[in-house]
Amino acid sequence: MLKKKVIRQFSCLVKPSVLRLPGIIIGLWLMVIGSLTACAFSPSALIGGLAEPPPNPLLPYQASLQPAAQAELESTAGLPRYQLTAELSEDGQTLTGVAVVSLSTTEPEAVFRLYPNLQNYGGQMQITAALLNDSPVDFVPMANNTAIGLTLPPITEGDTAVEQTITLNFTVELPRRDTVDYVLFGWHGDTLSLPGFYPALAAHQNETWILDDPPPHADVLFHGAAFYQLDLTLPAELEVATGGSVLNTTDQADGRRTWHIAGGPLRDMTVIAGPFETIGEQAAGAQVTAYYRAGHQPAAQAALAHAAASLRLYSDTFGPYPYTTLAVVQAPLNYRGMEYSGLILIGTDLYQSQRQHLTFLVAHEVAHQWWYNVVGSNPYRHPWLDEGLTEYSAYDYYRGIFGQAKAEALLTQRWQTPFNAAAAGGVDGRVDRPAAEFEAHNYELLVYAKAALFFNALRQQLGDDLYYETLQTYYAENRYQIASPQTFLATAGRVSGQNLNPLAEKWLR
Repeated sequence: MLKKKVIRQFSCLVKPSVLRLPGIIIGLWLMVIGSLTACAFSPSALIGGLAEPPPNPLLPYQASLQPAAQAELESTAGLPRYQLTAELSEDGQTLTGVAVVSLSTTEPEAVFRLYPNLQNYGGQMQITAALLNDSPVDFVPMANNTAIGLTLPPITEGDTAVEQTITLNFTVELPRRDTVDYVLFGWHGDTLSLPGFYPALAAHQNETWILDDPPPHADVLFHGAAFYQLDLTLPAELEVATGGSVLNTTDQADGRRTWHIAGGPLRDMTVIAGPFETIGEQAAGAQVTAYYRAGHQPAAQAALAHAAASLRLYSDTFGPYPYTTLAVVQAPLNYRGMEYSGLILIGTDLYQSQRQHLTFLVAHEVAHQWWYNVVGSNPYRHPWLDEGLTEYSAYDYYRGIFGQAKAEALLTQRWQTPFNAAAAGGVDGRVDRPAAEFEAHNYELLVYAKAALFFNALRQQLGDDLYYETLQTYYAENRYQIASPQTFLATAGRVSGQNLNPLAEKWLR
């Protein structure tokens, strides 16, 4: 009777296939989703009135991690935790939400990025209220209203990090850009892109909050890895793609649907929604799903195949992919791509007129799951580190899938020939410098092509065995951290036992 009562209480949330599981598994499932759903849940009803055991705050994230990666949850338990709720207005122009952020810190302040206010996103975010440990707190705008700062309680010298909970109410006015073909944030037709839609803790390096406003040719998101829970309410007809795991959905009486999502450690929690169709397959322990527009299934099938193959190859080459899902989404990015945690966007032109470049772009963006998501770096100050390594990772994909001749052709046609021609025309320069010091015409040439040639030169100097041991060590030692060029070069020097300064001087400086 107790079992039947519990099932009735949660029938609004649990799928029929779950109800056929043994009672103990149902109990574990309910523990995962209980805090994320609209239905009431009283654990004491399940244990006969005994005192509740303390909740495991990391339990919701297990669904997003493969078994081997779940073992890392305890070692990453100190990462910030986000509990996000957001809903779209009836007219689709405003997102209203609440971010509850728990963090352990010794800093005297906390700074949050308001990414929609950056020039590359073109939205408008406002923080309408703030609480610190459940008490109202003032905040101050920073960096031309692209960030806010809150003063935290003083900490006695020598004290360990103190847990703080910051609650921020926010609204976001979503831009609509139907007349352009490259949209990172907001609406494009019936597709809604939501990277950085919530207040996000700024990256903190060398006792400084990193608050750059990146130029149009540079990437936008930069912050540390964290755990995320998200309840997102959108029109029910939209299909949602995200880097986290969808634990459940709840249909609302007004025709909307709430998506209950969890994931971590992730570098970001990004959502893209639209009238997508989907296909999928398993690869490297993950469910890979391609989201595509009606009429583009052949290209979507190709994107799915290359995403799955690159996921397998990179897992074998660099280290295992930690997540249970990867989303590959057709997006309004013309012939370009974009990377987020557990989610890659491939421009619509690559499904149509630029189909010949689809293979490379998919292989490139999937590699960012290693060199952006798991191992982070500063895209404002050192953009070459993840972009160059990601570019050259596609060489490994071509060599592993198509053979050495195809890989060498990629090296020549995509990087060596364009760089040689540009250098002969006087377009060359230092690779390791901030994104703002580049112009649009030389950014891709140096940050992508010349940096890829550096990694090729490094592989040639070290040999394949030491080169791949370097990448595997770099990946293993810097998981969910922010690495620097010095970190990478020190790792390569330690693994190889070689002095790599001359090589770095030639290619990077």
